[in-house]
Amino acid sequence: MTIKYENMPDNLNNQPDIPIDSQPDFQQHPQDASGYYNRGRARDLGGDREGALADYNCTIQLDPNHAKAYVNRGLLLDKIGNQQGALSDYDRSIELDNRSATSYYNRANVRYRLEDLHGALADYDRSIQLDPNRAKAYYNRGTICAYLGNREGARQDLQAAAELFRQQDREWDYQRTLEKVQEV
Repeated sequence: MTIKYENMPDNLNNQPDIPIDSQPDFQQHPQDASGYYNRGRARDLGGDREGALADYNCTIQLDPNHAKAYVNRGLLLDKIGNQQGALSDYDRSIELDNRSATSYYNRANVRYRLEDLHGALADYDRSIQLDPNRAKAYYNRGTICAYLGNREGARQDLQAAAELFRQQDREWDYQRTLEKVQEV
C-alpha cells in the first residue's frame, strides 16, 4: 500500500509515494533524519499525530536545516491547535527556504486565524508571487480584502481564484468563488 498526501507542499508532490509498511532501519542508521521525516509523514497521514510529531522532532534534532520537516510539523501543530508553534515552524522554514510558496501560504492561514490580517495579506502576496497558480491563496487574499473594505482588490483576487479553479477542474470551488464575487 502506498500513500500520497494531497495537502503536502507543492515541491513535495513530485516525490515518489512512500510505502506505508517501509520503516527505516533506525537500529542501523539512528542518525538518518530523512528516515524519521518519511516515517513522520506516514504516521501523520495514518492519523498518528503523536508519533508524527515525535518523528518530526527527531528529524529537526538531527538536521536543524530540514525545511520540509518544519513545514510539516507546522501543519501538524496547527491541526492540534498550537498556532504559535506553527508560526514559529513556518518562520524557520522560510528562513531556510524563502522560495517556498507553501510556507508563506500556510503561515498566512495561521496569521489569518490569529487575526493578523495585514501579516496574512503580506504572506499571501509572497505565496502568489512564488506560485501564481495557487487558487486558494487568491481566494483567501480576496476574502481579507473584502473584510478590509478593498472591494476592487477582493473582486480581482476572487475572479483570479475562480479562473484558476476552473482551469484546475475544481467545479465546486469555482462555483463557490463565483458566488463570493457576487457578494462583494
